[in-house]
Order: sequence, then structure tokens, then C-alpha cells
Amino acid sequence: MLAAGILAATSIYASTPWESRWHVVELMPDSRPYPGAIPYRNSWLNTSHHISGGYAVLYSIELIPGGFYTLGLSCPSYARDVAVVLFDRWPGSPGARMVTLPMGPLVRTSTKSLEYRWNLGISPQSTSTLLYVSVEGRPTEPKHMELPHTVFVRSTPTKPSSRVGQGITYLQGPQNLVLTGEREQVAYLVRKPEVEREAEAETTSMVMAIPGDLVHNGWFTQGLNYWKTHRNYEVNQDVTSFSLDKDGLRIFSTVSHEREGLIQQIDADVSDADTLILRADVRIDTQALGGTGPDGRQAPIAIAIGYEADIGEESTEQNIFWQGFYCLEPQEPNLSTNGQKVPQGLWYRYITNLMQMEPKPKRIRFISLEGSGWPQRDGWITDVHLIVKKTTPDDSGEK
Repeated sequence: MLAAGILAATSIYASTPWESRWHVVELMPDSRPYPGAIPYRNSWLNTSHHISGGYAVLYSIELIPGGFYTLGLSCPSYARDVAVVLFDRWPGSPGARMVTLPMGPLVRTSTKSLEYRWNLGISPQSTSTLLYVSVEGRPTEPKHMELPHTVFVRSTPTKPSSRVGQGITYLQGPQNLVLTGEREQVAYLVRKPEVEREAEAETTSMVMAIPGDLVHNGWFTQGLNYWKTHRNYEVNQDVTSFSLDKDGLRIFSTVSHEREGLIQQIDADVSDADTLILRADVRIDTQALGGTGPDGRQAPIAIAIGYEADIGEESTEQNIFWQGFYCLEPQEPNLSTNGQKVPQGLWYRYITNLMQMEPKPKRIRFISLEGSGWPQRDGWITDVHLIVKKTTPDDSGEK
């Protein structure tokens, strides 16, 4: 039965250092449970900050503010030293808060496994859609050299009455958790597991738009809707150096160094924004020209945002924010200016707050996803978002 009245522990600030080199597993709502068992020596395991001598797997989950969800965990009965910790933003960000979920009173009918379910509510006042979940544990015996568990998220709260007698421990998590947008740049490796969505479940994060997102179809689940091909920011129907599949947008070239890709017109006033979060997942597979080229503006994958900056009363300035991603170290005369080096062949999540720029953006004109530089080059980009949020004085919620 539901353990009524047992709530998550009072949230506290995350005080231990979390490094951007940490690996994160992307967990999709309404997908099949993942990951099964991860060996303790697996590169996707991190050192636990909650359990002495333990290990942790850090997940990121896309949740919609105002929604209610079920977080589920299954682990062997011998895995008693297990903790589940929620973070309202990247755990290493200044002011990050963590909530340790309750693990009992425990309900058991099986001697082989432990089953947990927590109901969670995400505050409508959230300025982010990313919840970070750390599953942490340590081996109870030397022979147990893995962190065995499965974890999943459902886009609807679980009804305990439908699972009576199945040995599941139902617990209450935070019901008004405020997910907080980053104010400083955050970047980390992301593992995108191969999972199949259950046919009867709605693909919540792929269907519902993120509140405040200025980018349409940033997952490319609607093909090229809202996007046009471009060369040097001019719409051009002849561009063919891209393709779409389940991994997102691929931009490549075997013969040309031209700046080409997809562009989306936005034309949005952001003059009153508190945060303007650019977020994207990128992967670089091949690069011939190191760094960002001789002018600091060439990369296998890059994001360009055209904007107007407020430089005085009734005065604006046309600008382009440009962020490139490369995997090959530059050799003279090539530079690394405006670039972020990423590990070759691995997904990398990049998050930054554009309201930190000076002068600040006043109006967003377009966003471009592009590649340029000498061939061969090949890269991917997906989960592209530009999320605007104005924080009002009455913003409140459970931290």
C-alpha cells in the first residue's frame, strides 16, 4: 500500500563537486526500463557522493512543468545499500538542490527483488525541463561487481490499488518540485540508449512542447517542418549535405567547405527575459580541419543564432552568436575560438544562458544548425531548444 505521509527528505544544496566529465544516461519517459545491470567498472558509472565507497549512475529526464509522473526502480534484494537522489539542475551548478527519496517502509513479497515507485510532481513555475536522478549503491559482497537495477519514468502517476499484492513499495516524492534553469554554461557526455517506446504510452516529451521554447520541432520528429535549408544563412533549395533519421539531424560533406545546414526563423522579443537557455545534443564523427578553422567560424557542427542587441535607447545592433563543436585539435593556422572540443563519436550536451552576453539580446531573429570547413566532416545534432523564461516575483514551489 501507499506509504502515506512519508515524503522525500528536506531538500539541501548539493555541496560536493560534480564535474562536467561525468557521464549522463538519457532516460525517456514511457520507454522500457533501462539499463538492467551496469558493471561497477563500466565507464558510465560515477563515484557516489551519497554512499561512502559506492557508485552512481546519473540520469537526465525531460519532464514538462505542471506534470505528474511515476519514477520506478527495481533492484535485487541483496542491494540494500541503495539511494535515489533528485537534483533540480545540473548537480555541479551553483545553488543546485538535491532531494533524497524515501526508501521505506519496505513492502516485500519476493525474495529476489525490491520494487519501488515514487509519485513526483513538477512545478508549473519551473524554469527548466531537465530532472537529474542519481541511482547510487555499493556492492554488499565482493562477488557483486555490478550496480544492478532498472529504472523508468511514466508520464502518469501510478495507482497503488492496481498493484496490490505485487510487493511494490509505493512512496511519495516531492509534489511541486521546481526545476531550475542553468545560469552558467554546462556541458557533459550523454548516453542515448537504444530503447523502444511502449505502444500504448504517449511519448510525452516528444509530443508536448517545452514551455517557453522558441524552437519548433527541435527533436526533428516532424521531419523538416519549421526548418529550411540554407547556405550562408540564405535559404537555398539546392543544399543536400544533410539527412534525418532517428538520431536527429546529420550534417556532412565530402567535397565542399561551404557553410550549409538548416535555418528556422524565430522573430521573438526577449527583452524582458530572465534566462534564455540554448540547449542541444551534438556528436562529431569525422573532422579534417582541426578546431574551428583559421577564422574561428568553421566546424563540423555549429549553432548560430541571429539576434538584435539593445545598445541604447531606440537603438539595436545585428549580431550572430556562433558556437562550434570539434573533435580534432587545431594546428596553426587553425584556431579553437568560439569552439567546444568534444570526444569523437560520443553525444555531448551543451547548455548555456544567452542572457549572460553583453549587450543582452533584445530580439531573436533565427537559429541555424550548420556545418562548414574542409571535408571530410560529419556530425549530428538533436534536442535543440532555445527556452525563454521571465521569473516573476511570485514564483514559488518546492525546492
